[in-house]
Amino acid sequence: MASHTEFKDLTNGEEVVAAFPEQVAGRIFIITGPTTGNIGAATATALAKAKPAAIVLAGRTPSKFQQVADEIKRIDATVNVISVVLDLGSFASVRAAAKAILENDDISRVDVVVNNAGIMAQPYSLTSDGIESQFGVCHVGHFLFTNLLMPKLKLSDNPTIVNVSSSGHRFGLWDFSDYNWEKRPYNIWNAYGQGKSANVLFTVSLAERGIRSIALHPGWVLGTELGSHIPEEEFNVLGQMIAATPAFEYMPNKKNIAQGASTVLVGALDQKLPNGSYLHDCQVIDADPHAIDPALAKQLWELSNKLTGENFA
Repeated sequence: MASHTEFKDLTNGEEVVAAFPEQVAGRIFIITGPTTGNIGAATATALAKAKPAAIVLAGRTPSKFQQVADEIKRIDATVNVISVVLDLGSFASVRAAAKAILENDDISRVDVVVNNAGIMAQPYSLTSDGIESQFGVCHVGHFLFTNLLMPKLKLSDNPTIVNVSSSGHRFGLWDFSDYNWEKRPYNIWNAYGQGKSANVLFTVSLAERGIRSIALHPGWVLGTELGSHIPEEEFNVLGQMIAATPAFEYMPNKKNIAQGASTVLVGALDQKLPNGSYLHDCQVIDADPHAIDPALAKQLWELSNKLTGENFA
């Protein structure tokens, strides 16, 4: 269970950081998808209030998170803010980003990686490497990025990887024979669920390898760009899918962005959490059985290695 049972759905990120200052001070954090006005940005600015050594902002378009970098410096000018170009839909970009981090002497180690970036309910498309985009961006890019960073993660006394998943993982049953949706009609929500269940399965695999890793659902967060492109009729379809999924997390309160960052920060900072936990509203809950199945986690690791051309152990 979590250290702070009083943390709930409307707890904000700054409250979480204030509860764990010793887990922030002097540490080095990497956050993917830190664009202004989203959970990654709120995570970064909350961390800035507790004296981290460095915050690495990794995203596709640095101009979109320059405001976040400026805000971190406004909060604490001593924090080293490093911006890295990272397009999770391109293995070449992922490799270049990881190389830049590994070769940067100001990043002596990596203590926490927050794999926050993602896309949701996009029309069918492929990444530059030929992978269905929601699976490719939400999971495969992060799989490659995280594993390439292992040399510096292993220099930390307590490396932590946080994978931002979603309740949507509950309708993301895996079909390894058709991960690219070449045999089935494409469903934007099931494809999103596949990518988000991959986040949880990746967490299971990392925990099995002795690396502290936490997955989570940040909640129904208003004000981000994540779902701004989705037409109303598709949200109606989503509502029907949620109603047909009994285990789907009940969300009585919609959250603002600062509240959306709270569960991310609990995952990053609370050392009492069991390794491999899945969080919602700052507390440990059960993920869907398919998303924590060790056999499926093993299959996904093998598929991810195959797709990236790697052989990560």
